[in-house]
Amino acid sequence: MGLFTGRGKKRVAKGEVVALARPDSLGLEHPATTENISEQGLRLVTEQGWKPGERVLLTTPKTGSRVPARVIYCERLSEKRFAVGLELSTPLQEPVSPIRLGLRQ
Repeated sequence: MGLFTGRGKKRVAKGEVVALARPDSLGLEHPATTENISEQGLRLVTEQGWKPGERVLLTTPKTGSRVPARVIYCERLSEKRFAVGLELSTPLQEPVSPIRLGLRQ
């Protein structure tokens, strides 16, 4: 299902569980749930706050692969919920393909 967000890139709505980690975290991962995905990034919700510009590794349970990304924004939704926008280091191939991240279609 495509979403119009006012952006130039098509975004696909998702509700997949993923994990975020700092590259130097020695395996400590923070769970998150995706809200939408585009070729170049995604928006997710997590209980951990992240700093814009911070480098992270995105892990999907299905593949276990770690995809490098950069935090674009972190918006506090409530006391323990944050919306985080990530820019993927390598854009997804068009058309929007969550398969590369190991996410269900």
